Amino acid sequence: MQKPEVRFGDSTLRLNGDGSAFLPEYNTLLIADVHLGKSGVFRKAGIPAPQGLHEKNIDQLVRAFAAHPSATVVFLGDVFHGLQNKETRSLQSVLDAHPAHTFILVKGNHDFDLPEWKQLTVVDQWQVGSLLCLHEPPGSDFDTDTPFTMAAAEQRFPTLTNDVFLVCGHLHPGVALRGKGRSRARIKAFYINPWLCVLPAFGTFTGQHALKVSGTYYGIVDGTVVKLTE
Repeated sequence: MQKPEVRFGDSTLRLNGDGSAFLPEYNTLLIADVHLGKSGVFRKAGIPAPQGLHEKNIDQLVRAFAAHPSATVVFLGDVFHGLQNKETRSLQSVLDAHPAHTFILVKGNHDFDLPEWKQLTVVDQWQVGSLLCLHEPPGSDFDTDTPFTMAAAEQRFPTLTNDVFLVCGHLHPGVALRGKGRSRARIKAFYINPWLCVLPAFGTFTGQHALKVSGTYYGIVDGTVVKLTE
């Protein structure tokens, strides 16, 4: 099935049904907010969480890597969910099994207990062409339900929209679809405006957050990416 492609900055973004995005000009795969280990954290706290959630996460990562041979994989933060545990350590075996790939982690707010793996390079930001990969969009504040502000972005990046365009995670964007009667369904979504692209959470145990800001949304329905608004 053909995947939507959008022009953003100097790059083409191919939007994948698993929530990742591919930059064909740079052979680079972008993945946000996997949150590996989250189900293990919940179980340790006495909160039931099926082990299958983690296995599904790992299987989805393996499929994404296989679909993009020899790509540079940039994790846009929160590949882990806090402290290392048995679940998070399983990622090392997956990285070992893909030596042709390069793995970059743009450190997220949940990536505070990082392993020292030679396969994974940890950075604060990562440049791909005119795209600057971050974890949190500038001005993001969950306490005030503010996803980002252009003023904060321009202050930090004076050449924004000229030669700098931001690609981020952190927000777990989603939208609510309304059906007949009072039926509603929440789905993950990509969010794009002229200077910012936010990827949906890749993880299977993450949820979605309605951004409530103007822009273009591409929702994911049964693995298919559909343009919703503009």
